[in-house]
Amino acid sequence: QQICLARSLGEIMAVIKVRMSKLRKAKSVEDSRHKSASREPKEGQSSNPKRANGEAPVEPQQREVCAFCDDGGELICCDGGCLRSFHPTKEHGERSMCTTLGLNEAKWQKHKALGEKGLYFCENCKHKQHQCFACGLLGSSNLTAGPEVFQCKEQKCGHFYHPGCVAKILYPDNKAKATCFEQCVAGGLEFSCPVHKCKRCKEAENKHDKEMQFAVCRRCPTVYHRKCLPRDISLIEDEEEATPQRAWDGILPDQILIYCRKHEIQEELGTPKRDHIVFPDVRNPGAAERHRGAPQRHDIPDEDELLDRLASCNPSQSPQPAETGRSRVKPIDSFAPKHLFPRPHPGSCGWLDD
Repeated sequence: QQICLARSLGEIMAVIKVRMSKLRKAKSVEDSRHKSASREPKEGQSSNPKRANGEAPVEPQQREVCAFCDDGGELICCDGGCLRSFHPTKEHGERSMCTTLGLNEAKWQKHKALGEKGLYFCENCKHKQHQCFACGLLGSSNLTAGPEVFQCKEQKCGHFYHPGCVAKILYPDNKAKATCFEQCVAGGLEFSCPVHKCKRCKEAENKHDKEMQFAVCRRCPTVYHRKCLPRDISLIEDEEEATPQRAWDGILPDQILIYCRKHEIQEELGTPKRDHIVFPDVRNPGAAERHRGAPQRHDIPDEDELLDRLASCNPSQSPQPAETGRSRVKPIDSFAPKHLFPRPHPGSCGWLDD
């Protein structure tokens, strides 16, 4: 009887330990969701915490050049989550043949007169619809209403990703691990995106060591250290070999601006096609969504379901990815059809081939 009683008590304690462990993990997932939601700026508020406190704003590298043409000059900076800058008027984009935001001079001068008090939000941040930096498709980034794309947790990074897209890039050789990571990101897990590790050596950037500074592709999540930069991404044009220039030093502070080999350089522009920025169609924002086959509601699993899925993951198996958000879109379908985006810059980089 004592032996049976001891066994029973042992089984009960084991169940209690499992339940307590599950509760702690569930609380961790819930806390992660709250942290993600807290990063979203409120209406009329800058996403930059230093600027909101009256201090000098944090300046990410992408603010140094226009998001359309990748050239510098007089720019207007978005105060939303994307952290991008744009040439505001046609005059400002003449040198680089930039399409620009198309603001009239009166509106631009009015914004300039406000100084630091003047906040500008691009159409993506205003309507909380951002492009996945991997596949280029638009998705809702509204963390309070079924998000489809999630922002990298790094403070100076303005890139958004579908959970399935970033999972495939970070875990290309482990389908089971990619599936589990995708589910965790969809459940609110914060993540550091691929642009913070060198594609070749997988090490982080060190701005104090020139050879360890990054060369950053402006069209997709491809990044190299200076010392790891492939020879076919050259800082000079080779006319004999008909190799175009793909890298520029001195444009981004302490970094090299590059276009990797996935993107064809247009001779007349000196850059790839400038159809990579997609603003939402505010006249009928749901129309393009339905054409692309996106669900009307993001299917985020609850804590128990998420934990059960993670617990059942086996690296020796290859489960099918959960059909949440944009993960239904296969890599071959990742190029956004131009007729779906009437304003102003349709297209995508379609980067999921590595």
